[in-house]
Amino acid sequence: MEKWERILDSNNVLINLKAERNFDAIRELASVLSDDGLVADQKRLLADLIRREQQASTGIGKGVAVPHTHEDGINRQLLAVGISHNGIDFSAPDGAPVHIVALLATPRKHQKQHMELLAALSRLLQHEDVRQSLLQAADAQEVVDIFTQKRPLG
Repeated sequence: MEKWERILDSNNVLINLKAERNFDAIRELASVLSDDGLVADQKRLLADLIRREQQASTGIGKGVAVPHTHEDGINRQLLAVGISHNGIDFSAPDGAPVHIVALLATPRKHQKQHMELLAALSRLLQHEDVRQSLLQAADAQEVVDIFTQKRPLG
């Protein structure tokens, strides 16, 4: 899907998240976004993501969490994906540990696109075959390929 090609880069994928707690997972993924120079203020990005997570869990169930923020210090829409083989407690509604963390960050001026991307991301990650493919991905490029559907699922 074209939108994922625009916002997800293999440099922003961690296939072995080390974090064991939700805030640590958010920090780990936010750091890869900051490394590419597209985030003007890493501390602000992280503070916004943590604040959002404190308001309500971004764990959506089925082993997925979608932490997100939109703020002015981001130059363009960004997505970072982390895979945790051990699982992370995000206080998801189903109580299941999270194995796939998809962190979405967008500029505040793109409020409508932020909501559309968040909804599309949630829909995509509701598919069992997508989740299983992500968990079995051998490397970061394979994760990107799954999102962009360059690789057959199943």
